[in-house]
Order: sequence, then C-alpha cells, then structure tokens
Amino acid sequence: MYATLNISNRSLKVLSISGRQVKKWGTLALANGLVRDGLILQPQAVGEAIASVFKSAGIPKERVITSLGGLAFTYRFIDLPRMKPALLDEAIRRAAKKEISLSLDELYLSWQALPGRGEEQTYFVLGVPRRFVDALAETLKIAGIAPYLMDLQSLALARAAGRQDAIVVNMEPDVFDIVIIAGGVPAVIHTVSPRGEGATLEDNIKRLADELTKTAAFYQSRHPENVLVPAMPLLLTGDLTSGTPAGGLLQSEVKYAIEPLSPPVDSPPDLPTALYTTNIGLALKKVSPKAAAGGEAARFHDININIFSDKYRKIPKKPLPTRYLILGAILAMAIVLLFPLYQLLNRANAENDRLQTEFSNVSRELNFATVTSEENARTESTIQEIIDGTAALQAADRALLTDRGIFTRYLQLITGALPPFTYFTSVEIDNRSVTVRGETDSVFSAVDYAAALGSIEAFPDVRITELNEITRLIPGDNATTDEPTTLHQITFEITIKK
Repeated sequence: MYATLNISNRSLKVLSISGRQVKKWGTLALANGLVRDGLILQPQAVGEAIASVFKSAGIPKERVITSLGGLAFTYRFIDLPRMKPALLDEAIRRAAKKEISLSLDELYLSWQALPGRGEEQTYFVLGVPRRFVDALAETLKIAGIAPYLMDLQSLALARAAGRQDAIVVNMEPDVFDIVIIAGGVPAVIHTVSPRGEGATLEDNIKRLADELTKTAAFYQSRHPENVLVPAMPLLLTGDLTSGTPAGGLLQSEVKYAIEPLSPPVDSPPDLPTALYTTNIGLALKKVSPKAAAGGEAARFHDININIFSDKYRKIPKKPLPTRYLILGAILAMAIVLLFPLYQLLNRANAENDRLQTEFSNVSRELNFATVTSEENARTESTIQEIIDGTAALQAADRALLTDRGIFTRYLQLITGALPPFTYFTSVEIDNRSVTVRGETDSVFSAVDYAAALGSIEAFPDVRITELNEITRLIPGDNATTDEPTTLHQITFEITIKK
C-alpha cells in the first residue's frame, strides 16, 4: 500500500491505494498564511495538520509520496552525447549550469533520460529551490513521516492522464496547471496563478484560456513540425470543475474538445475523482495503471523522478550473507595472529622515518651554511614579492566574494519579477548598473516587467533603453496551401542604475 499527500495553499489531501484500488482518502482545510505558492511558511502548524488528516482518514504514515501545489521550478530538455554512467552526473550539471540562469547551489536537481535512439540522448532536467524542499522535509518530520518520494504536481497530472497526445488542465482555487503531452512526453508544463479577490469564475476562465493559447503557441514555435490540432483532447480536472460551470465556460473560449480526466485506477463510486487526480498521479509512480483511457493504446513515457535530494533518501541496509560473515571471522583471526609482526614493522618504519628526518635536517643546515649573503638577500626579496602578491590576491578575493553575494541577490530579484513568456537573452552586471536583455510576447509585458523591477527597493532607477519588435514565420498545417503564421515577439533592453 502507498499513501499520497498533496499540499496546497488552502488544503491537505491524502489518499491511499493498494494495487490499483483506491482505499481511503480525506481532506483538511488549511488556515490562510500557512502555505504560499508551494512554500510552507509554518512547518509546525502544517506538520500537526498533516498528522491530524492522516489519523482521521485512517491512512498509515508509511511510504508517503508528496507534492506541493504552485511549487516554483525550472526545467529543460537537454541533449548530450551518449556516455558512461559514471560521467553522466557531471555532464548534466555542466549542461544545466549553461541552460539555467539560477545558481545550481540553490536548487535540487533531478533528471531522467527520455526514449530515443542515435548518438545523442535527451534528458528531462528539473530544478527546484532547495528552501521549498527543505521546508517540506522539516514539515514531514514534525508530522512523523519519513521523506520518501516527492514529485512535481504537473508530472503527476500527466501520469494520471497517461495519453500519447493531450492537453491536461487542472483548475484549483489557488493555481492552474497546464501540461501539453506530445508524442507521449510531457513537452510543456506551466502553472498560472488565478486572479485575486474580487475576480469571478468567468474572469479566471478567460485568464486560463489566454494562458492556454500562449502555452500552445510557445510549444508550436519550438516544434513547428508537430501541429496541435483541434481534435486533440483537453482533459479537465481539479476542485473548480466540481459543482461549477467551469467546463462549459472554458469550452466556449478554446477550440479543443474538453473531456474529464479519468485516471487509470479502480476507484469507489463515491470518490470525487476530480479533487484527487494529483494524488492518484502520485500513487501511479509506484502502481501499475490499468489500460489507457478509452481503450487507447497510448505510448506514454512517464517522467518519474524524485525531487528529494540524496540526503533525504534512506536506503535500507541489507543483511550480510553468511559467507561474508565466515570470511570476516577468518580475516579477524588472521589480523590477531599477524598483529605482533605488524607492530614490529611499524616500529621499524618509525625509526627509519626518525633517522631520515635527522639526515634531512643535517643536510638542510649544511646547505644553508654554504649560501652566500647575496643569495640570502635575493631570497628575501623574492619572498617579499610573494607576500605582497598574496596580499593583493586575498584583497581581490574578498572583493569578489563580497560582490558575488550582491550579484546573486540582483539575479534573484530580476528573475523573481520575470512575467510569463518573458525570457532573458543576457544579463550584464557591473559596479554601476545592471543591463537586462530579453524577449517577450508583447510590449505591455516588457513595460510591466520594468515597472515590477522599479518597485523593488534595491533598484532605484529602472529605464527601458531599447524596445523592438521582431517577426518570425511558423509554417501552416499544409505547407503547399496554407499561409505561414506570423509570430511577433518583442526584444527589450532594461537598464538598472545602482
């Protein structure tokens, strides 16, 4: 049996599964301010609430697979030449360092090879901020749960869908998840925050539809050979789909055929599946699914990684075979018998080392006695030059180390303010200014980004120094008859005076 735990800003959801049969489930509302955007702010209170919901649902706190709704993350698909497994870890980290703008020291990095042939291998690489994962591990410890497996909510949703080609949309009160599955692989994963208080369901549906259109265009621009046809199903799930007209409202805004997401497990008829889809997707990390939904022979390639770092993963120790115990006893007896000889050898080596040291000291003193005063002066001059050079290097290191912290903070601030579908092409930081260059989907996104940077106290002077529009052509569905689609992008340059 496996247990699953999904933590969001507003609730805890637990579910247990044995084989392919859902056994028990339960939910508990969380007070405001305990969790925000995937970060547990009060581990003690959340840990006690987790212990309470497991107890009330009657679910054992063993082999618990967890996820955090709205968790911050970054991911890349990286191609590398095929190599020996011993070289892979270092190669992926070097490649990720080039592709990911954040410092890898601040991320827990996980990856998985994707199916493919040829001289190169494609890897899905995921980075999650360490403080988010560490806060979850601390919370689980308070709840009496040993960290076991942790997954990204979007990957759990894709696993619950199990399709070869589909769009998965998860609508929760505090986060919207969009996953595009193409060729059996979760190709694009994107999270959206709904509008705040005062926004109606219709407002958030329009926002979701707009983000869905942008996400599809993003995928299409990078995969022009794979067209997202209207016949592709849009699998809808989440709390907001239960007891609301969300499905009908979204269908009026998008071209895709909407249908409910039906996870490939055996569920009791009273289970509100839409509310526990993420939990079921988490359980499928360890449970074999039923046949694909609708009889489809889907070739879904699961990205099944564990976000918990090695320091959280406890590998049970296997008992030693009897033959090893016998061999150890024989070895111990041999050591006891040979120990006196070992002591004699050590004493002889120690005496030899002492005589060698004395000989070296006498030789050194003899050499020093034969050195002329001119050589002594030259030596002293050289030593002084080395001392001066070392002091200069130490001063430079201190300056670099001081600036590094400042540069890291600037990178965190400008990255944190980055709007959706806005990407850096370069970031230049010197002692007087920070210059950010990048691409975005509209002029308004660039202006909003500059305004967001200007609101940060550390950036007193923020100006847009360059704003241009570039045009790219995307082939149509039929290259012989359809006109190519024109995609407009905005390039910008923002200068921040320190």
